[in-house]
Amino acid sequence: MIGTLREEVKSATIVGAGISGLLIGAVLKKRGWRVRILEASSRAGGLIETRNTPSGPVEAAAHSLMITPELKTFFDELGIELSPVDPRSRARYIFRDGRMRRFPLTLRETLFTLWRFLTGPGHAVDPETASVSEWCESYLGRPALDFLLTPFVAGIFAASPDELLLKSAFPRLLPRNPRHSLFRQIFLEKRAGKKAARPVMMAPTLGMEEVIRKLSGDLKSEIEFQSEIHSIPDTGNVILTLPAGPLATLLKESDPESSEALSSVSYSPLITCTVFVRDEYFPNGAPRGVGVLIPRAQGPRILGVLFNSSAFPGRSLKPGLSSYTVMLGGTSDPGALLLSDLEIRQTLERDLWKVLRLSGPIESLEITRWPRAIPVYSRSLERARKLLISGFCATPGRMVFSNYSKDVSIRGLIQSLISG
Repeated sequence: MIGTLREEVKSATIVGAGISGLLIGAVLKKRGWRVRILEASSRAGGLIETRNTPSGPVEAAAHSLMITPELKTFFDELGIELSPVDPRSRARYIFRDGRMRRFPLTLRETLFTLWRFLTGPGHAVDPETASVSEWCESYLGRPALDFLLTPFVAGIFAASPDELLLKSAFPRLLPRNPRHSLFRQIFLEKRAGKKAARPVMMAPTLGMEEVIRKLSGDLKSEIEFQSEIHSIPDTGNVILTLPAGPLATLLKESDPESSEALSSVSYSPLITCTVFVRDEYFPNGAPRGVGVLIPRAQGPRILGVLFNSSAFPGRSLKPGLSSYTVMLGGTSDPGALLLSDLEIRQTLERDLWKVLRLSGPIESLEITRWPRAIPVYSRSLERARKLLISGFCATPGRMVFSNYSKDVSIRGLIQSLISG
């Protein structure tokens, strides 16, 4: 969250009924505030949508969450049932040299990474300006960057570690002492009692849109659809939950400097594809696990594959048919958005043969294109945040709350509301 609310007013106007607007609206209403939510479109939820098809549910964006005990309580109070990952399907893979590996580094690379982890960085990094890739290469080395961190970052941000500012994307990794090894930093944090509960991967049993249905149902009388605004509402508390581009337009007159900075914030383009395929087309059986991430240099064009049916129940409605979510695009491959449906199908069938050894055709395919899916946590975004803090949000009663204000994940958004 950027900015503060005037607690004495006990009412707020929220602009936007995406997941951010619904979450903060629900929390404020629970605290006894009067809430009004203005949404320009005819539906709530933004990117989050679950479509029901004859083959099974299809998620347009996120399909699961990392759940802490606090978040579990939050969802229990909403009445949302969560399904944990099947205990037999917890494996996570990286694709390297033609096959999926649970740990992709060679013995020599592993020893080098361990040595760097224990002994200290190759060179000190500036916590204010370091990119995620600079941090990783310094504290863990190049192999860890190429085959561990890069696919992990692509799976979250659909971007490269070179593009992400460390202090914005992963602030918990900021070194207190740049010369300390990563091992020493972790040891000192544990000794100081800073160990937090490890989040567990779970998914709403009825699909991600169940979160939207519950939240918007609880806020039914507070949401005003097709209410496009062109100026900041003149109320005691206003909370803007818009993407960076629309927010830049809204602030053009009242805060031109922040508006200019927000206009320069880039977003990762992304295509999410849900494919349903016959289990018989896998010579060695349908893959089990959570999924596989694919470093760009390894050949396949796809970024990764989530094994929906293996990880969670009810993801396929037909016997012998399995569901997978495949990701394409990202900042390194923006041209993927120009592919036709047929070209996407051909790309998926080719790459799923390389990665999963899929030997038959895709039976059913659902494609969702997001030209501006995920904000890139870059220096431009950090500059926009700082200008919002000193500009529009400096006045009490003005707040910006979105997936670029602090944390890109739904878990992070909820956690910030609970702790705040």
